[in-house]
Amino acid sequence: MASRGPHEKLKMTRYRSTFLALLALPAFAAAQSVTAESAIVMDSSSGKVLWSKNADKELYPASTTKIMTTLLLLEHCKPDDVIVAPMDVTKVRESSMHLKPGERVRAEDMVYALMLRSANDGCYAVACHIAGSVEKFADMMNARAKEIGCTHTHFDNPNGLNDPLHYTTAHDLALIGREAMKYPAFRNIVRTEKTKISRGTNWKDLWMVNHNKILKRDPTCDGIKTGWTIPAGHCFVGSASRQGWRVITVVMKSKSWENDTETLFNWAFGMYRKHDEVSEGQSVAQVPLAGAPVQNVPATVAEDAYTLVAKNQKPSSAQQVVVAPALSAPISRFQQVGQLVIHDADGFAQSVPLIATQDVPANAAAVTAKAGGTGGKWLLCLGLMGGGIYLRGRTRKKTLRVLRSYPFR
Repeated sequence: MASRGPHEKLKMTRYRSTFLALLALPAFAAAQSVTAESAIVMDSSSGKVLWSKNADKELYPASTTKIMTTLLLLEHCKPDDVIVAPMDVTKVRESSMHLKPGERVRAEDMVYALMLRSANDGCYAVACHIAGSVEKFADMMNARAKEIGCTHTHFDNPNGLNDPLHYTTAHDLALIGREAMKYPAFRNIVRTEKTKISRGTNWKDLWMVNHNKILKRDPTCDGIKTGWTIPAGHCFVGSASRQGWRVITVVMKSKSWENDTETLFNWAFGMYRKHDEVSEGQSVAQVPLAGAPVQNVPATVAEDAYTLVAKNQKPSSAQQVVVAPALSAPISRFQQVGQLVIHDADGFAQSVPLIATQDVPANAAAVTAKAGGTGGKWLLCLGLMGGGIYLRGRTRKKTLRVLRSYPFR
């Protein structure tokens, strides 16, 4: 085959550049119209970033801070736990539920006060109830942020009142919002427009009204939290569910947080479609075991998983089973035995837990040799395609409804 001349190569380069530019137009249009200084769009299920603008710039979060405060409240308290307002609660400034010193409020009512009313005094009461002080609660907030994967966040108070040592980024806020939205209780709270709470003394101030105005005009919007101070500007962590999947959006220092958020919602759902990869309970692998009467234990995925595909592209993905190292009997049914790693067309990888479908007792007669080094046992390759399993076109069916064991949500 004859090689292309210099003029032909130049023409091909121009065609390629034009094609790539056309593919980038939707993202470019979104970037041009979003007024926020920092913004991001993230797939809620996988955590994949679909679009961003200055997403790692450290900025003041204002009341979007309360997502983390509420997350810790849900994780450390039961709904009927009673939170007692500290004696100095009236010192807390700005947005308030008008707590009286010593007033008693159930945790279930307090979460609505935090997320709908954006009660700064409620946050102070929660911090003191859970940790004993704002300083210790801030340490808990920062530790939880690191667990979630935040890398540019430092919380110094539970409510977001301006503080030079209190900052985060759009990317970190999206991670925090995504984590909180895993809790059914939290999802129910943030999509509520208005509710009446019970409280100890201030019976004239019972109605909590959501500051999120998008809830009224967009039925697909289901959260999450507004924020505003003069230094922070208008901030919003948003969530919307359409076509069977959810996005998390963040805008910080926005001139029009409602319009920016709707722009990002519409861009994401207009640009991508959901492609189902595996279904909860789907049989995926035979996982090898040592010291057992059987050589393998059947494993299924513990939850549904999908990839997002640009609407002008065909689905393309690879799946790889990663087995827990030195896995041996006994094994209990529903015990995690590995992960299914799904790679999409962009190279983004997400992991789904693999669980055993049956109990496997230990084999008393078996002698398990401890081979030197277990690193090579991590990957179990099913198929002959470079360590990945390609399952395109395969018929899938749910073989088992897997029981889940989650913390209180």
